[in-house]
Amino acid sequence: MKGEVKEGRKTLEDELRKLVGTIFVSEAKVFGMACGCVGFAADLRGLRSDDVEVFMEKINGILAEISESVGVEPEFIYARKLPGSDEVVVLTTRELCDRCKKEFAGSKAPPRPDILVMKKKG
Repeated sequence: MKGEVKEGRKTLEDELRKLVGTIFVSEAKVFGMACGCVGFAADLRGLRSDDVEVFMEKINGILAEISESVGVEPEFIYARKLPGSDEVVVLTTRELCDRCKKEFAGSKAPPRPDILVMKKKG
């Protein structure tokens, strides 16, 4: 899996640079949460929420492909902004646990004000 994570980080950085210019993806990781969700996250600099909105479909496709390559089904994709700004600091995909599937299924609002929901299955 190390190779897939390394390659995913590089691919994400390269593809985002093609779309919006200077982007730096400093870290990519696969994670497991206490609730049971698992996911893929990439820490980055240089991406703005406007960029995410304009290129959302393309970014979702890139993230979904990387996520699947590391064994995570991308049921929920989101960008987390630096609080009080439009700078996106993390792009995340999550395969939701049963509890979170129920919690997110009926919700129309983002879970937090610093989250920009890009894809929600269901």
